[in-house]
This record gives sequence, C-alpha cells and structure tokens, in this order.
Amino acid sequence: MCLMITFAVLNIKFRVMKKIIMPVLFVVLSINFGCDELSEVLDLGLTEGEIVEGLKAALDLGLNTSVATASLDDGYLKNEAIKILLPPEVQALQSEIETGSFNLGITSVSYQTILDAYVAISPEIDADPFEELSQAMNKGAEQAADKALPIFKSSLTSMSVIDALEILKGSETAATDYFYNSTSPSLIAAFQPDVKNALDQTKANAIYNSIAGFLNYEYLGVKVSSLIDQQIPSSLDGYATQKATDGLFYLVGEEEKKIRANPLDWASDIIAKVFGSSEAQGG
Repeated sequence: MCLMITFAVLNIKFRVMKKIIMPVLFVVLSINFGCDELSEVLDLGLTEGEIVEGLKAALDLGLNTSVATASLDDGYLKNEAIKILLPPEVQALQSEIETGSFNLGITSVSYQTILDAYVAISPEIDADPFEELSQAMNKGAEQAADKALPIFKSSLTSMSVIDALEILKGSETAATDYFYNSTSPSLIAAFQPDVKNALDQTKANAIYNSIAGFLNYEYLGVKVSSLIDQQIPSSLDGYATQKATDGLFYLVGEEEKKIRANPLDWASDIIAKVFGSSEAQGG
C-alpha cells in the first residue's frame, strides 16, 4: 500500500513538473530561435551547435584544399577557372597596340614597332610585356595564396541559427557565398599586403610600371600618350588582390559542391551528419 501511494505521489509530481518545465523550455527555445527556426531544428534532429559546426568544418576543409590547389606551381596560370586576366584597361591598350599604327605622312609605323623599341631599352621586360605581366601576376597570386589561409580561418566567425538553417537548405555553394559576403572586404584588406609583396617578388609590379611608362615614351619626338588615348590604373595591387581572392572562393565553392553531393565521402562525422540530413539534401 505504501509503495502504491509513493508511486502515485511521484506520478503526480512528475505530471506537475512536466506541465511547468515543458512550457518554460518551449518559451526559452522560442526566444532564442523563433518559432519557425525552433520547429525546423527539432525536425532535423540537429542542434544549432551541430549545424554551425558542420558548416564551419566544411568551409575549413574547403579552405585547406583550395589554398593547397592555388598554391601549386602554376595553380592560377594553368587553371582557366581562376586564371587572372589582365585588367580590362590593359587589355584595351594591348589590343590597340597590336592593331594600330602611327601615320608619318607617306608611311606609317605600327604601335607594335614602337613598343618593340621601348622594350629594347627597358630592363624589366624581355619580350612581350603583356604576356610577362600575365605570368608574373598569376605567379604572385599563387605565392600569396598560402598566406591567405590563416587570415581566412580567423574570419570564420560564429553563425546565427537563422543563417545556419538558410545555408543548410540553400544552394550548392550557400556556405561559401555566406562566407564571401560576410568577410570579403576585411579579407581583401588583410590579404592585399601579401599580394603586393608577391607581385614585387615576381616583378609583376615592375613590368606593370613599365607598361604605364610606355605611354610616356617618346618615339621620333612624339609621345605615345598623344597617339594612344588609353589610361590604365595607377596600381595593380587592388585588382590582383580581388582576383586572387575571387579565385580562392571559387575553389572553396567547388569543394562545397563535392561535400553536398557526397557527404559520406569525407572523414568527418559532423560533415556527414549535417550535410547528409534531409534538409541539406533538399528533402
């Protein structure tokens, strides 16, 4: 009899506590997540921490692999997806030189002939300044790439549960896009000194300055800038930094696609759990 009474009392206490605790728990979770997000987290069987951890793990993996790929010999130059092309203004100048000529009255001299004369007295250039610049610029990005890794990783800040859920259910590069949009300006500012140093080491900046100097070159007493009305940016650093960074993010996005497509292929339980969920797989 005493035992039955004890169980009855405990049952009453449990029901009372349940009535008190569950509403309180629901209110606390609702305040932190919002009703829609709370429902989705509970349905997923994933905690907020797991979702964020999985997304950060995927980005971390993507960064490691991408930087390693970009840092390979000719990692930029021979990868058409991330190869850094000459700035548009420089391409326009190159095109004008290759097709234009200077009229001397009864004859004319091609701009290419004038450029060849300039190259002959310019120690920074061996033959084709535009081709040399392209190679040196891509080599500079390659050399700077590994220096980007600690900068990128330090910017992997915590995500809110709302952001995490949107990323999880988003496009095949949603995590990369989020990271790019939330960190790009600060990353570029931090990365630019490394790119500049690399461009100095590969002589890309010296070659670029020589191309700019060509516009002030005098041929037969005529300044080239009076013949070719084409302005180019004063510096290559900002352009090269943006393109080098874009290339790395492109590679990170490609890694994210692979993870989303085959989450079980990766030696990471948290990546497999998060990206293998029905939400991540579009279920």
